[in-house]
Amino acid sequence: MSLRFRQTFTLFPGVRINVGKRGISTSIGVPGATFNVGRQGVRATVGLPGTGLGFSTTVIPFTSSPGAVELAPPALPQNAPAAVPAESPAAGNTPASAKIYMPVSGMNEIASASVEVLTSTSLLPLRDMIAQAREQRTQVTADLKEAKDAEAAQQNELHRRRRSLFRWFYKRRIAELEVELPVTQAEVARLIAWEGSTKIDVTFESGDAAQRAYAEMVRLFEALRQSAKKWDVTSHRAANRVAERTTASRVIDRHPVRLEFSSTDLIRFPGRAMRFENVNGDDILIYPGVAVIPRVDGAFALIDIRELSISATNSGCKEEDGVPKDAEVIGHTWAKANKDGSPDRRFKGNYQIPICLYGSLAFQSGSGLTEEYMFSNAAAAEAFAAAVARYQVALAESDGASEP
Repeated sequence: MSLRFRQTFTLFPGVRINVGKRGISTSIGVPGATFNVGRQGVRATVGLPGTGLGFSTTVIPFTSSPGAVELAPPALPQNAPAAVPAESPAAGNTPASAKIYMPVSGMNEIASASVEVLTSTSLLPLRDMIAQAREQRTQVTADLKEAKDAEAAQQNELHRRRRSLFRWFYKRRIAELEVELPVTQAEVARLIAWEGSTKIDVTFESGDAAQRAYAEMVRLFEALRQSAKKWDVTSHRAANRVAERTTASRVIDRHPVRLEFSSTDLIRFPGRAMRFENVNGDDILIYPGVAVIPRVDGAFALIDIRELSISATNSGCKEEDGVPKDAEVIGHTWAKANKDGSPDRRFKGNYQIPICLYGSLAFQSGSGLTEEYMFSNAAAAEAFAAAVARYQVALAESDGASEP
């Protein structure tokens, strides 16, 4: 079996994601020659390590970059304690490029744009490098399988011919195999080494205050993860109170999801990301300084955490599927109710329904991320959103290892 000996593989360096006062940047390269990618553009630095001599210049200036989104959540209606607000905290942020989804008839989808357009400007070079590393990994894996198959075939053939009663007649072939096998084994070893170089090691660098704030965010994510019920809110509509005989102002379609500490094969990082499962889209993984949105087909987006708004709201919700153990019951309503909340006595067997206080988290970015989650532990959702805000402030005040 002949092998394709490729010599075009690229050794991918580690990457430092530097988080400082003026934004997030990435340093890519080796000592003496690096590229620093930030809000002000791409700067190339070339120097002699250990001499202090160097030269730095802007290679590609950025004319603009997306800013953080500041969106105030709607207030809970005073006259409808049993209702989730008529407008979703994430409503009005679905761009024209949002992917096609067919929600329940009459419902409005809560969906993000395609991952192709979600990446922050300063992280585009890193995204492209990770994509290149992934493509090379696929090629290396295929070549490694071919080389291992060839190695096994050569070993088996050599073993058979050496033990054959007619090995004298195979003397020439045995000699060829004894030369070919070490070459194939060397190629297997080379490809195994290359396979390890096809992932990018990422180091997140920021000030002490930002690191402490991130640790607090992780702790509160664990509390949020322990909520008895967690839902992805995929679509919503305004309720017709008269026709539906309800006091609710909003009808939602929600689906149970998992929150977990996880990782992605896109990057190697000693810690684990906070993963929010997404029923009608792509999961959200939050790392220090950056959110990663991987898609099942291999495409992905990287979003500067300061360009991500995570806002919390509390609202009352009619609960007919059983009250979660950690939810607060703030009242009751009727299956068929008048506008003033009293039971509609025209319906026989009308029954009471508990109203639970739930917490919602709305994820938004200027590039088109739009997701909404609901939690039975309203306090945990509010605490997590507050921790994210504190972390973003700490990043803005960080002295970062390197400024863009």
